[in-house]
Amino acid sequence: MYKNIWFKLHLILGLSAGFILLIVGFTGAMLSFEKEILSAINQDTYKVTVFDKSKLSTKELLEKFQEQKPQSKINGITISSFEDASVSINVAGEGQNARKGVTYYVNPYTAEILPELKGVSFFKTVENIHRRLLLDDFGKQIVALSVVSLLVLMFTGIYTYYPRLKKNFLQSLKLNFQSKGRFLLANLHSAIGMWVIPFYLVASLTGLYWSYEFVSNGLHSITGVEKPKKPQMKASAEGQNRAQGEKSEQKSKEPRAEMPIQTGEKISFDDVSLAVDTFKSLVKNEYSSANLRFPQKGSVYSFDYLAVDVPHERAKNKIEFDIKTNEVSKHEKYEDKTLIQKLMGSILPLHTGEYFGVIGQTLMFLSSLMMPLFAITGLILYVKRTKNKKLIKG
Repeated sequence: MYKNIWFKLHLILGLSAGFILLIVGFTGAMLSFEKEILSAINQDTYKVTVFDKSKLSTKELLEKFQEQKPQSKINGITISSFEDASVSINVAGEGQNARKGVTYYVNPYTAEILPELKGVSFFKTVENIHRRLLLDDFGKQIVALSVVSLLVLMFTGIYTYYPRLKKNFLQSLKLNFQSKGRFLLANLHSAIGMWVIPFYLVASLTGLYWSYEFVSNGLHSITGVEKPKKPQMKASAEGQNRAQGEKSEQKSKEPRAEMPIQTGEKISFDDVSLAVDTFKSLVKNEYSSANLRFPQKGSVYSFDYLAVDVPHERAKNKIEFDIKTNEVSKHEKYEDKTLIQKLMGSILPLHTGEYFGVIGQTLMFLSSLMMPLFAITGLILYVKRTKNKKLIKG
């Protein structure tokens, strides 16, 4: 009796959410190796020719960049310890770029602004489909409900398949290509489904972290790990004036988060250059890349940086110090964190499989690529089952 109920629930959810899950799974597979693809097709932007002369100082680099972009307000800079790596400079943006700003890649030897990244808009569109189906918040809720449905589908699938698992566990996980028709489809649907459940479970739970705020808040509350705050870049002068005007016209409303209106003090390139040199001295150049977001005021500078050998790009260290005294007020290292802290700070690498290295990333890619298989085989099995019932009744 219960098996029949769970089977029907599995069937209903599969038919109702299957198409959405097909889209989410396929786009997820497309995003699995986004960084690697972008790196491969943007060598002229990420890599530079190594000259015999040394790199420009941070002050010289920023000054030369400012000469080329006099109207741009620089928010931060990302440097690398590799000789052939470009430097990225983030400037204030407007509209949809107000929160994250606009990033330019610059040759550290000549200050030449390098070509814009190719393929970014494509992957942004794919990500938008993956997360929101191009339907903004409404689409986000549809995807979230589909992910919840996937969790139920996994549970009901295991429950209905359990008798075979119990009878012969290893045999039930094997593919039998000698079978034909409906039996082959059922074997593909069930056996492969058992293999990918661990990956879908991780992808679903981490996906819900972004879908529902109560999920992320709950996880941080349970684990005791502080929830990271989204960094805000300073808006351009025009954007700040517009935000000021909106605030005066709509006093009852809060200012938009992506349009901060505090201008702060003008940052000295001498101070930034000193901060970069101090950072290199403090970490002894044992880093692969480091990001500095310019402070709005004061002499305390904070760097997020990656060590040379890191498991993934979220395995960041953070150091904070005063450039006037060289006193370090904070130095958090990824390697010193507890397992729970590492996991909570690595939601995205867990979601993509990168947390477990290239093997985990590849397995998550293959699992995501399998999602259309379950949608298609499930639909065909449903159609065949319906036809058989009609033949029996007829």
